[in-house]
Formats: sequence, structure tokens, C-alpha cells
Amino acid sequence: MTLGHARHVWSLIAVMGALTVVSLLLTHLTVDVASNPALFMFLGMLFAANCFYRLWRPEPHLQAVTEAAGQILLILLFGILLSYAAVAAGLPYRDVELDLADKALGFDRSAYLGFFAHRPWLAWTIGTAYLTLLPQFAFVPLVLFSAKQHHRLQSMILAFGFALLATVAISIFTPSVTAFVHLDLLSIPAETARSLYTPVPTLDALRSGTPYTIRLDNLEGLISFPSFHTAGALLFAWALLKVPYIRWLGLALNASLIAATPINGAHYFVDLIGGAAVAGASLAASAWICRSTQPAPEAAAIATQTA
Repeated sequence: MTLGHARHVWSLIAVMGALTVVSLLLTHLTVDVASNPALFMFLGMLFAANCFYRLWRPEPHLQAVTEAAGQILLILLFGILLSYAAVAAGLPYRDVELDLADKALGFDRSAYLGFFAHRPWLAWTIGTAYLTLLPQFAFVPLVLFSAKQHHRLQSMILAFGFALLATVAISIFTPSVTAFVHLDLLSIPAETARSLYTPVPTLDALRSGTPYTIRLDNLEGLISFPSFHTAGALLFAWALLKVPYIRWLGLALNASLIAATPINGAHYFVDLIGGAAVAGASLAASAWICRSTQPAPEAAAIATQTA
């Protein structure tokens, strides 16, 4: 991982941090920082280890691992906090328009649910895959480090930051109570949706205009369109494409994750299309920045790793 690449990510994190502070102030939200001391202890341990392997016992590999882990954690934290502020903006729900978009695309939710209802083993499989988004934030970087694909990891981290910012910005104008609430489908069989999630109580509280405190030990995913689960799955699948053998696991796992998103995530089908567009644009932006700020020989190496 080069100094230039790390600088790009830290610049993005600084922007996300500043936007988070401003957004929380504008929406009158507060954060209970004492609600999750383990989070800050872990961050402190990561950066202490990074300083140790950078200054006192130079070990480039361990330095890069701890730095990347800290970067990913901060990007996720700021991105989630920004999503709370986006919901608190309180613009009108767009479920009618999102449902109409699904119908225009020919998506038959009843048939989709029925397909998995008659195949409980498959519903269980994709439901399990849906729960792997956060674990992959630890697994994929370790795989890329082991494969010595540091440039690809840095491009992935940048892309995730861009994807979170884009997802939050778009979601301000496309808030949703989720497809299952809008269509009154919350009574689907448990074997069809292993972990059906609907954040309506939190959405209502944030949109009420009353003071709200965000607890860091109970952070929720609040965005429907575009689907960050879809964007994240595509970014992870891309990140693993150049790793022999693991690439097939990555493709199968993340394809299953995306397949579960209209069920376990209660998403509209159009949310997935939006998430895919965000992932593609974020990867393009990340690759362009990494290439354009490097000398020609190194830029060529980066282009080879990130293609």
C-alpha cells in the first residue's frame, strides 16, 4: 500500500467525518459515544498497533493491515451516521414510485417469494449469505493482503467510501418504509426470510422532529434505494476476482447475498439496480483517482491489478 493511496483514503475519511458532524448538527441528532466503548477501544488498539509497526518496529505488512482495518471501520461508522441524518431530513416517502418502478421492470414479487417458499434450503442459503456483508469487511481485506494485492484493496476501500457517500446522498430524496411494509407482506413464512428486517420504528423516530440520540451499540441499516447491500456485494465480488480459487467463493457468496436482498432486506427490485449503478460508478471513480495521481510506471501496475 503506497503513501499516496493511503492519503487518498484518509482525505476521504476526513471529508466523511466533516460531513457527519455538519449533518448531525443540522438534523439535531446526538450520538451516545458511551454506548459502545468496545468500538473506540478497538479503534485505539488498531492505531496504536499501526504506530508501533510504523515507528518503533517497522513492519510494512502489519502496518498496512492495521491501517486498512482502521480506515474501513471509520468509513463504515461515518457512513452509517450519515444515513441517520439522511433519514432525519424527512422528505416524503417514495414507496409508491419505487413500487411502480418494480412493476414497470416486470418484477413479480409474489412469484419471487413463492420460488423460495417452495425451496426452504435455498431460502436458508441466501438468508445466511445476506448476513455476511459485515464479516466480509474483515475477510476480504485479509484475503487481498495474503494475495499481496494491496493496490486492489486500496481501490476497494476508496470505492466503499464513495459508495456510502453516494448511497446516503441519493437516499435523502428516496426514503422508503421498505417494500414489505408498503405492500403489507410482513407475515411471510419464517423459512422464506431467515432474518427479515424492517426499520420502521427508527424511521418514524428520526422523522418525527423530536430529539434523537444514536446508540453506537445498535446501529441499523435504514436505506432502501439504492441498496448498499447490493453495492457492497458487487464491490466484494470485484475485489476477489483476481484471487485464484477464492474468486469463485466470492462470486457465489455475493450473488446469493444479492438474491436475498429483496427478501431479507425487504428491498424493492429497483433498489438493487440503484445499488449496482452506485458500485460501478464508485469503482470507476476509485480507479481513476488511483491512476491519475501516480507516476506512469506505477499507474500501469495499478491498472493491471484493478482491472
